[in-house]
Amino acid sequence: MVIKNKMESINVINKLGLNKFPEQLFKKNENDKIKKFTKKYPAKYYAIRDREKPGGVFKLKVEKDNIFDEIKNYNLFSINVSSANYVKNQLLVGEIEILSNNEVYLIASTNPEYSVRDALKNPTYNLKTNVFSKKLNNIKHFEEIYSYIIKNELKDIIVEFALFDINVGINKESVIIYELRTNY
Repeated sequence: MVIKNKMESINVINKLGLNKFPEQLFKKNENDKIKKFTKKYPAKYYAIRDREKPGGVFKLKVEKDNIFDEIKNYNLFSINVSSANYVKNQLLVGEIEILSNNEVYLIASTNPEYSVRDALKNPTYNLKTNVFSKKLNNIKHFEEIYSYIIKNELKDIIVEFALFDINVGINKESVIIYELRTNY
């Protein structure tokens, strides 16, 4: 599988039926659609992500009343229910890649207030090993993430994820998938 950009990532996540927070893509000036989305998925905090380019502006904790002020400089963006609503429940967040040759790349944090970006900047774990390594026994909840990847056939894909101690998201599961990457 090849995923070339953020839009393809969204499409693959949807096609595979992976668990994610309720999210919708918007273009500039679609205020009525945004109001319908926040009414359908009420939450204290929402996240806003630039979907035009990798590494674009990302706002993790935007209150509903501030959404319209925060989207002024976006042309193509998504809004989703934010993980900030679940900081008391987040166990692990980061990115992982399990390769077909059983190599594992993991950058993750146990800080419940971190986003994936925060975890990449200041990880609790940052390692390259293989699935048979005893190092993985020291990573609490690794088995849950590994099982999710194997079950959903996500080998050879960089998976941005978060793990919670409660079921969340559209599928009511403990693992949330934020993004999938291969070629960007």
